[in-house]
Amino acid sequence: MAKIIGITSDIVSIGTDYNTIEDVRTSDLNFVPHIGDEVEIFKTETKTIVSKVEKKNDFPNGGLNINVNQTQQSNSQSPIYASGKVVNKVVYLVLAFFLGGLGVHKFYAGKIGSGILFVIFSWTFIPAIIAFIEFIIACFKPADANGNIIV
Repeated sequence: MAKIIGITSDIVSIGTDYNTIEDVRTSDLNFVPHIGDEVEIFKTETKTIVSKVEKKNDFPNGGLNINVNQTQQSNSQSPIYASGKVVNKVVYLVLAFFLGGLGVHKFYAGKIGSGILFVIFSWTFIPAIIAFIEFIIACFKPADANGNIIV
């Protein structure tokens, strides 16, 4: 690849691949020359045209046309994050359906206090009703790629 090796007021010196130096007029260039620019030389009997070779480093993002638009939200709401414990959906559903009256699904989810309350009030069957409602709610929660849900 030919490179610009010298610039004077009217003449640009270009080193070629054949270890020769081509001197061309600045009027033959269609760009502003800088020393070290890689160029291609096209010659006819009457005219010489020199064009700059665009390298990927000459473009932003390495030549990739990537546009990133960032907008700032005008409202003062903060993002919503899910809170709770991550559990396997199938295991949670089985425990809530069969042993929910004793609060086993609560212990599995790491909610020890709620699990103890379920055990204490298990004779009233209220924890069993609550566990069945939690079973239905968990059925409709979408699982992630690993089959986990947040309870």
